[in-house]
Amino acid sequence: MSGIRLLVADWHGIYVPRVFVEQFDTIKWGVSDKDVSDVSGGPENCEWYWEAWEAILNSAEYTDSDGHVWQLSQDGDLWAYCEALMSDEEYENFFGERREEAA
Repeated sequence: MSGIRLLVADWHGIYVPRVFVEQFDTIKWGVSDKDVSDVSGGPENCEWYWEAWEAILNSAEYTDSDGHVWQLSQDGDLWAYCEALMSDEEYENFFGERREEAA
């Protein structure tokens, strides 16, 4: 099982945040109703669109049925990642550095 999943492709451009809140269960991701509301209208309808999206990226977490915690990362595409499930190669490619060895 991979520790990285593509959620929303970057071809959605400035609407990646809106697509996320429309297509994924934001309650399970722990996203506040206010942030969902701010992002749902799109950037042209909400002054706080980007601030709300940043809050979502910084705080959203999803715990799957196996107890693995997933977080969000966006660099064009929107990804869900779970460090515990990442191989060393996935970790290095995703974060651009080697995983620190446990002492």
